[in-house]
Amino acid sequence: MQKYILLILPIFIASCASVGAVIDGGKDLSMSVVDSTVKTAGNITSAALKDVSSVVDTVAESAENIVDNVVEEIDEQTNELQEAEEDKQEK
Repeated sequence: MQKYILLILPIFIASCASVGAVIDGGKDLSMSVVDSTVKTAGNITSAALKDVSSVVDTVAESAENIVDNVVEEIDEQTNELQEAEEDKQEK
């Protein structure tokens, strides 16, 4: 019986070391996944903020151009109306 215990003991010790290695490997893997996930989420957030900022800049520039065009059109139309009124007064 004691011989069997002596034969099983090295297997038990080896299996404990294997279990420990698996646990350590699992910890390393899970920490790597968490680290990668956090880095990826940070990169995505940064890229999204840059995109939103670009869109806001583009919209602001477009709106500025639209406002400039509208101001020019209104100025031209009011100038035409003023000339017509001046012509009426001269007659």
